[in-house]
Amino acid sequence: MKQIKNIIAILFLLFSITSCVEKYWPDITKYENILVVDGMLTNGDEPVVVKLSVSSAINNLELTPVSGGELYITDEDQIKTYLIEMEPGTYQVHDSFFRGNVGNSYQLHILLPNGRNYISDICRLTSPSPIDSLYGLLESPEYISDKKEKHGYQFYIDNHSNTADTCYYLWKLSHTYEYKSTFDIDYIWDGAIIPYPDPDSLRTCWRTTNVNEIFTYSTEYLDPPVIINFPLNFISTKTKMLSIKYSLLVKQLSISEDAFNFWDALRQQDIEQGNLYSQQPIQIVGNIHNVNNANEPVLGYFTIAGVTEKRIFVRRPGLRFYYDICEPDFEALAYINFSNPEFWPIYLTIIPDRGLAGAAQEVCFDCRLEGGNIIPPDFW
Repeated sequence: MKQIKNIIAILFLLFSITSCVEKYWPDITKYENILVVDGMLTNGDEPVVVKLSVSSAINNLELTPVSGGELYITDEDQIKTYLIEMEPGTYQVHDSFFRGNVGNSYQLHILLPNGRNYISDICRLTSPSPIDSLYGLLESPEYISDKKEKHGYQFYIDNHSNTADTCYYLWKLSHTYEYKSTFDIDYIWDGAIIPYPDPDSLRTCWRTTNVNEIFTYSTEYLDPPVIINFPLNFISTKTKMLSIKYSLLVKQLSISEDAFNFWDALRQQDIEQGNLYSQQPIQIVGNIHNVNNANEPVLGYFTIAGVTEKRIFVRRPGLRFYYDICEPDFEALAYINFSNPEFWPIYLTIIPDRGLAGAAQEVCFDCRLEGGNIIPPDFW
């Protein structure tokens, strides 16, 4: 996850205090093999998942999964709910009906195969707040210098709080979009030119990804505690995301003050991240601790939150798009007889008034090669 990798990176950034900077090489080896915890418990329908890994060297920000751990969650009555390892380093609550209850407090317990024992801070699950409105407006943000990216949808959210203890927010976003490859598959070359039975069967796809940005806000000093026109993600016409139909799913998390401080610091670090000599090393402290060694650094956070979610759809706007479109290759047909069978079948398309053509890449015909799936999601 991008946010967790950022936690590792921020440990090694330094501030520039004068116009003349002396290079400083910190002792970065002591930050290797640090436990990284990424998990969340809410009152929502999604199962509780916790991911464990260890950090690698600063020049290789990859996370190595930690397997064989014993994980469980306790509530305020000390009732244990166990997690089982679904895949290396990924643990999920065994009880599929387990959900967090608003007002109850919870704590995560981790016992690793090496005997190290970790716990999270005890945290109460805060009441979720309603999402009043989620919408997109066509805009041209001033901060985008590339003219080809200046048009698109800026998404916003409005909400209000019904309870005095709900004033810290974290938003998690994912989006799904429908898109097409450039060409239909009218024929294939498999030693001979053969008509393709379903020319557009690989042309339309749907892809779902997370929005790797952090969005936080506090209404602690607002009266009334109302959020209006809070900006979320921006999608430009330089990609295919808006080319047919786009859907944004927003999960609004009502979190504790400590959780807010963690995620907001990570958000600011993500925005301000520079080179090695531009910032002070800042250790963003999470809520996971070694029971027997309070000085051991642990990265990440076990977030406990009330959740509300909302999904919207927008269709292709009446704007000019700038994503790459494949060019037909007519000359390739002259050499197709000499093609290597290892690369068969070769896709071919009919260009009106010009005849049969190939393309430089298979992705021009098969939308799946851009990361999507030809089966639409259930909510589409």
